[in-house]
Amino acid sequence: MFNDQVSIVTGAASGMGLALSRRLLAAGAKVVMADIDGERVAQLAASLGESAHPYTVDMTREAEVTALVDETVERHGRLDHMFNNAGIGGTLPFHRATTAHWERIISVNLWSAIHGTRAAYGHMRARGSGHIVNTASISGLIPVPMQTLYNTTKYAVVGLSTSLRPEAAAHGVRVSVVCPGMVDTGIFGVPILGERKRDVPAPPGSVPADRAAAIILAGVARNRPVIVFPARDRVGEWLQRHAPGVMARRMRGLYRRRAAGL
Repeated sequence: MFNDQVSIVTGAASGMGLALSRRLLAAGAKVVMADIDGERVAQLAASLGESAHPYTVDMTREAEVTALVDETVERHGRLDHMFNNAGIGGTLPFHRATTAHWERIISVNLWSAIHGTRAAYGHMRARGSGHIVNTASISGLIPVPMQTLYNTTKYAVVGLSTSLRPEAAAHGVRVSVVCPGMVDTGIFGVPILGERKRDVPAPPGSVPADRAAAIILAGVARNRPVIVFPARDRVGEWLQRHAPGVMARRMRGLYRRRAAGL
C-alpha cells in the first residue's frame, strides 16, 4: 500500500507523527518528516535512513506550508499521503480562557489542518489521486468537559474532513479523519500557552504511539472516513450518537471529577 509512495507527516518530531513516520518508512515509503523543531526532526530523520527527509515548518503559517508541499512535489514528483498531525492539547475551564488562548489553539489545531489540506489538495486534485489524513480527536466527536477550546478545534477538523471527503472523491482524492482517544505522547505536557512541561506522564490506559500509528495506517489503507480508537472510545462515540442522554450523564460526572481536581 505505501511502498514507493511519498508521504508528508507533520508533527513528525515526536508522538504519533514520529510513529507514523517510522511505520511508513518500514513499509517502503519516502517520508517528508515536517516539524517546527527543525533540529530534532533533522536528527531523527538522519537516524531513520535515506528515505526520511526532514523539513522545518511552522504549520500555522500558510506560506511555509505551501512551500513544504510544493517542494515535496518538485523533489519527488508526487504526493500520495498528507498526514496533518500537528497539534496541541488543552484542558482549561471556559471561564479562564482568554482571547490569546483561543487564537493559539485555533491557529495550531485548526488553521494548520486547513493549510495542509489546501496545499495538498491542489496537487492531488490535479493528479487525480492522493489521500489527506487529518488528525482530530475523540474530542471532535464527544463533547468532553473542561476541553471546550480543544473540542471546538477538533469538531472543526472532523467537519473539514468529512465535508471535503465526497467533494474530493469526485476528483480521485481520499480524505480521512483520525479520532483517537488517549495516546501515550507528549501532548499532555503541552499547554495552550506557555512552556512545555517535560516528563508529564500520559494517563493510565493510553494507547502506545506505535500501536496508534498501526491502527491509523490500517484505516488509511481501507479508506475509512473516520478512524476511531481504542475500542472504549468507539463505544463512547456510538453512545454519543445513539444514546446522548447516557453520555450527557457521563460527561457531567467527568466534569465534577475534573472540577474537583482544580
